[in-house]
Amino acid sequence: MENRLLAGYQIIKSAVLFLIGLILAVTTVNICVDYHNGQPVLLQQPAEITTEICSAMDAFCTGDYDLASHSLLGTPDLGVHREATDPVGVMLWDAFLESMSYELVGDCYATSAGIAQDVTVICLDISSATAGLEDRAKVLMAQQVDEAEDMSEIYDEDNEYREDFVMSVLYDATRAALKEDARLTTTTITINLTYQDGQWWIIPEKGLLEVVSGGVLS
Repeated sequence: MENRLLAGYQIIKSAVLFLIGLILAVTTVNICVDYHNGQPVLLQQPAEITTEICSAMDAFCTGDYDLASHSLLGTPDLGVHREATDPVGVMLWDAFLESMSYELVGDCYATSAGIAQDVTVICLDISSATAGLEDRAKVLMAQQVDEAEDMSEIYDEDNEYREDFVMSVLYDATRAALKEDARLTTTTITINLTYQDGQWWIIPEKGLLEVVSGGVLS
């Protein structure tokens, strides 16, 4: 029994590492930023600046990266096309999106690149939910094995842990982690915009993309 549990723990560890890798490496972003340096004089608060920023942030909060891209300089392909398909990955990603909110901080202001706006973003710290996930899954697995009445629900014909059993344990552990361990993080970022081709564009800087994607777009 002990050897089986050790084997099961190894499966869980591999599954957790794969899951975290999937969440944090869903995509690769290829962004080429080309903007003109200038020193605009901000005589008044341009309404289109607020509209552009809110449009992009609203899109990020719903996970619509294609729509958000339309507000970014160069309309880059953010590459979020390999969406998580397993229930655990979907659960984590949905929890992140549901947790995200933002607030504009003060007024926009002139910079050497154009105009900037400070924004506070509140969202799930994904690592707070995944940090203890392996240990939670180990405890849950041992408990379910001890309480099982039908071992065919635990082991396959090769006497190995069933994949659906392991994933079920991981799902339950993730749900508990999101409920008991997950924490929100608050980050204030600066969104920079530049004027090009007759309109204002958000410069897709690394700090912005990391915050609004939980580290996926980095």
